[in-house]
Amino acid sequence: MLKILIFSWFLLLPISYAKEKALSLAVFPYSSPAKILQHNKGLKYFLQNELQQPISIVTAKSNKDYVHKLKEGAYDFIFAAPHIARYAELHANYKRVAVTKNKIQAYYIIKKSSSFKSLADLKNKTIAMTSEYAIFHQLALHDFEKHKIFKGKNLKVNIMKNNLNSIFALLKNKADVALTGILLWKKLPDKYKRDLKLLEKSTKTTGFIIMVKKSLAPQLQKITKNSLLKFHTSKEGKSYLFKGYREITDSEMKQLDPYIYVFK
Repeated sequence: MLKILIFSWFLLLPISYAKEKALSLAVFPYSSPAKILQHNKGLKYFLQNELQQPISIVTAKSNKDYVHKLKEGAYDFIFAAPHIARYAELHANYKRVAVTKNKIQAYYIIKKSSSFKSLADLKNKTIAMTSEYAIFHQLALHDFEKHKIFKGKNLKVNIMKNNLNSIFALLKNKADVALTGILLWKKLPDKYKRDLKLLEKSTKTTGFIIMVKKSLAPQLQKITKNSLLKFHTSKEGKSYLFKGYREITDSEMKQLDPYIYVFK
């Protein structure tokens, strides 16, 4: 399905550059391929127009597979979770361009019937969340450590394919708490949400980061950065899910170092 959608977009390219090789914008697999395409369609068309080159949006089957491919230099641009971007900067052939203006934060969800008051009450309990390659997983481990709760010692982790499955695990009594995203929680149907409540919010971290392969032409790199920084003023940018882009500092990148060990 993903290949069909990418091909159909390629057919819609202006004749002036339809024959050029498309630059790949690889979005890490934070959702289904269809959702990824939907969320980033405006960004694709905007950059395509700014660069005057065709762009194809691609993804991978998992964060692990995504990192493996970027290490091979398979992508021209990457739109990555912050810890993946930091890894790409330190251990692959990519340099930062810009970061989304939104912050990343997860929600700890419990049943309304639960007596838990804080994360400190979850010692020797079970959490449902996505794999250790996901930034939510790393944020959760960081949060639990503050309460001397450690994965594999006094915290059991049930790994789920996605955040929605984490919610279902909680509803089916396969976990005491579920870790999920803000958007999913806000849009969760009432038939599921009515029995649940928010326990706490996770530590915040920086937004999603766009990186460029260092071997890409310097002029294209410059145009990409300038274009992203003004994206929020464009027609496509005004309806963009992630609120536009800004520059990211060295200190912000260094703060991500504790989360990249999982890729080594």
